[in-house]
Amino acid sequence: MQTRRWILALGVAMSLVLLNNSTGLSQDAATKAYEKAYGYILDEQWSGAKTAFDDFLRNYPKSKFADAAQYWHCYTRDKLGEAKEAVFNCYQDFVKAFPESKWVDDARSAMVNLAYQLAKEGKPEYEKLVKGMDKGSDEDVKLTALYALGNMGSDKALETIISLFDKEPSENLRGKIVYILGNFDTPASQKKLTSIITSDKSLKVRKDAIYALSNNDSPETRKVLEQLVKSNADDELRSTALYALSNSGGDDVVEFLGEIARSDPDKEMAKKATYTIGNSSSPKVVPTLKSVLDGAAAPEVREAAMYTLANQGGEGAIAELKKLALTDKDEKLRTNSAYAIGNAGGSPAIAALKEIIASSKDPKTVEAAIHSLGNTDGEGVLEYLESTAINSPDPSIAKTAIFAMGNLSAEKKNETLIEIVGKAKSSEVKKQALYQIDQDDPAATKLLGQVAETNADPELRLTAIYALGNSGRDEAVPILKNIAMGKNEKKLRSAAVTA
Repeated sequence: MQTRRWILALGVAMSLVLLNNSTGLSQDAATKAYEKAYGYILDEQWSGAKTAFDDFLRNYPKSKFADAAQYWHCYTRDKLGEAKEAVFNCYQDFVKAFPESKWVDDARSAMVNLAYQLAKEGKPEYEKLVKGMDKGSDEDVKLTALYALGNMGSDKALETIISLFDKEPSENLRGKIVYILGNFDTPASQKKLTSIITSDKSLKVRKDAIYALSNNDSPETRKVLEQLVKSNADDELRSTALYALSNSGGDDVVEFLGEIARSDPDKEMAKKATYTIGNSSSPKVVPTLKSVLDGAAAPEVREAAMYTLANQGGEGAIAELKKLALTDKDEKLRTNSAYAIGNAGGSPAIAALKEIIASSKDPKTVEAAIHSLGNTDGEGVLEYLESTAINSPDPSIAKTAIFAMGNLSAEKKNETLIEIVGKAKSSEVKKQALYQIDQDDPAATKLLGQVAETNADPELRLTAIYALGNSGRDEAVPILKNIAMGKNEKKLRSAAVTA
């Protein structure tokens, strides 16, 4: 409220300064009287304001402030709750007396609101007055009249709004009219909106009409939108119709979107249809996405279906993703499905990934499932990855398990990596375990030191020495000093010195 008062006060002050500068005069009696009256407006003292402006108009009828004073006179009568017809007539007289005033559009807007209220109170003659306001020069006044007509909801009001649309040159205003038409929800309004969608010269207005029409979720509306999606219309229009349809989210809409996803020759449109399927809460979503995976020809569309399916979550979606990872012919889709399962998280996802690792014959899919398992950070995952790193006959798979452990937040991760160093079959895997040890853990220095000083494999000891040097920890210095000065191979002693 304080901000509004400050802005109003600043506005009137600037007007007064400009007036005084233009006349070269100091504030005269009329100016002071106007300022005093306007102060009541700022303080919302409506009774005092009315009295002050009445006095001003009586004493200074020829003042340059006469138009503003007359407007505020009507305004205060409205605020004081005087009869609506009397206030309406006051504004009407003001518009006639001061047609060039900057307050005319504000007065017209007030008249529209008053006329609308009077029409609702059983005085239909005021509805005609609202309809006449469309010729006002100010767009805000036109909008006020249009919204008032829309709220009346009568057949005559609808006819007037349609007539106004056909005559209105402003794209912005025509776009707002279509939303008012959408609120009528009658055959006549739907017919007009359909006509606008198919033939209006403005792409923006046609898109606005699509959304306005979709406010009425009826079989007839869906049929219009479905025909537009299947047509050869502009891609933006087709996309707008697609998104408008998806907002209803019913079973039949999901099935229609599935049809577009499977069969539309435009891959981008098919992908959009696929993604919008996921916006619905219909039980048809998962089976429809499965049908897209089975029936779409373009790999990009099938991939979109896979990601949309992953976003659904739940055991049904995970089961379909597991099937893709294990059986699909597209390598990219197999690996991405494995990653998508990990993003879903939870016990069903962990179980599915373990099954993929155990059953898949494709090393890349197995590696993707292992990485994905590390992303879940679930219960028992650390132990499973440790077992894989130790027991897998494939060093690449074993190393992948170690990489995946790097994403885990498990407390015993470093100890587990050291166990892998002692138990893994491959020296290459053991080295990788050493590289993955978290150097920020104070216990890591001690664990690396044990390997560097006592392990039987010289290559592992060398790896541990370099890891200690890279740690930057003070605790590593005495360990490296002992190795450098001890009875070790020259290669190890030199590495310790360098480290």
